[in-house]
Amino acid sequence: MEKNRKQVWKKYSLQIALALLLAVILVTLAGWWLYFRVLEQSSLDEGKGGREYARHYVMITDDTSSELWKKIYESAKQEGEKQDAWVEMMGDWFADEYSPMDYMDIAIYAKADGIIVKPDGTQKMRDAINEAEEAGIPVITVLEDDTRSARKSFVGINSYQLGTTYGNQILSCLNPDTRSVLVLLNGKDAGRELVFKQLKATVQEGISEERQITVQAMTVDSGNSFDTEEIIQDIFAEEKRPHILVCMNETDSERAYQAMIDHNCVGEVQIIGYYQSGTMLQAVQKGTVPMAITLDAEQMGKYCVEALEEYYQMGHVSSYFSVDLNIMTQENVDQFIAQEEG
Repeated sequence: MEKNRKQVWKKYSLQIALALLLAVILVTLAGWWLYFRVLEQSSLDEGKGGREYARHYVMITDDTSSELWKKIYESAKQEGEKQDAWVEMMGDWFADEYSPMDYMDIAIYAKADGIIVKPDGTQKMRDAINEAEEAGIPVITVLEDDTRSARKSFVGINSYQLGTTYGNQILSCLNPDTRSVLVLLNGKDAGRELVFKQLKATVQEGISEERQITVQAMTVDSGNSFDTEEIIQDIFAEEKRPHILVCMNETDSERAYQAMIDHNCVGEVQIIGYYQSGTMLQAVQKGTVPMAITLDAEQMGKYCVEALEEYYQMGHVSSYFSVDLNIMTQENVDQFIAQEEG
């Protein structure tokens, strides 16, 4: 009797497992079907508006809520209009369900005319870029580069220049009591190790041999907002908190600033932020954050489309488009605020 019950239970368990697996497959297929239906409808809507584009470019990001990415996209979209190209921010689709890798697969399957993407340094992303190239789809990397991939061009700042800039800003923040510098690195960003290496070298070259300053890196995964926020809060909760904290993306900068306020560490920790988000503009204006490194987002978006257009028109394109790098301080922050309001 007991043996029969076990056999029946084993049979039902297998059936339940198969049913669950089938349900997962059906949900996934339904999601992809819905995406392509919406994409098709979007194309029809463009046609109803009387505009038919010569090319369709796809921009892929892992954070569509970022002010930086919004500006990059808006600029790319405007430049696309001028060049008779429709630029789509694919990260807006089902953001909670699909990863940049999924969007790469979708863009390749949909036979986009060009892909603009921020690589994450993984072999999977590198393979996806190479697959797009093999399918005849040119890929432009933005913000981060992957020289080992088959991308056509990179739009951004090279690691050497960015690391040197960060290093020089650290040197400008030093005071007699400064002993420690902590640099937050995003585990999803390609090339950040090279930036840190140059940053550290710049600081070491800029101080005397007698002076002892530790420059360390901490890698965090900004994809998990709860864990990242907790890690940054812990940095400020420790007694041996760093004297200078360097942030290399918009989200970490805002979280670090909030943690500094929460732990009443204004004046104890100097934050070098990233990008002129609303939070950083206010922080720099008040003087609670000494400076922020900022890139020209409008140039980035424009250059991405120009690179793709150059490739289609000339059959080749420059491997690197350099964008302007600026330092936002209390002395010039009003200029950045005026630009945002204008």
